[in-house]
Amino acid sequence: MVFKPIQQQKIYEKIVEQIRNMVSSGMLKPGDRLPAERVLAESLNVSRASVREALSALQLMGLVEIKPGEGTFIKQMDVDSIIQPLAMLLLMERDTILEILEVRKGLEVEAAGLAALNASDEQIDDIGKIVEEMEIEAKKNTLGDLSDWKFHFAIARASGNSLMVRIMNMISDVMQKTIRSNRERLFKREGNQDILVKQHKSIYEAIKARDSELARKNMYGHLSYAEEEMKRIGLD
Repeated sequence: MVFKPIQQQKIYEKIVEQIRNMVSSGMLKPGDRLPAERVLAESLNVSRASVREALSALQLMGLVEIKPGEGTFIKQMDVDSIIQPLAMLLLMERDTILEILEVRKGLEVEAAGLAALNASDEQIDDIGKIVEEMEIEAKKNTLGDLSDWKFHFAIARASGNSLMVRIMNMISDVMQKTIRSNRERLFKREGNQDILVKQHKSIYEAIKARDSELARKNMYGHLSYAEEEMKRIGLD
């Protein structure tokens, strides 16, 4: 009998999960204002940095709206957009990881192309700031899984396709965990971290240049590289 190790959940993910559950159960309703960052940190017994990460993730998922000087508010969402229909995939089987990469290619290649056409200047600036985060994390040799997820989600939002954002939101939990799992494996090979940063930067630059075809090409190349590396390294 072989048992599989339990994957440790990050603190910010636990905060996100708790708030999502409160929205799903009706404890938090659209328009409700969340407590201030300091109060949340004290109530949850976590650091303010973890709260900031959680709020950033929730904002990207479209669950909250952060209004400078006013606070963080729950947004109006469809019930099915906070359901976790793919929870069973979190076991991270070999086939699951590769299949998710295939699904991501189908979604994100088109998202990158649309983002090059439809993104606002502000959205492009946001994507650029995330790339800067990645470069800093690479220098510090940290995993950088959150900024990776933020990058891809920001592109989906910049695509202007609400259905694409909705699908990405529905698989967000699975995506975050596969991104982390992928990076843990990919970074075992020296040089891969720098390669991934360059790939993300090339996607951003194509979007910034409003070059739709190049954005698609670079996104496809990035996800295909990750897929081939995962096969080469092995997922067992």
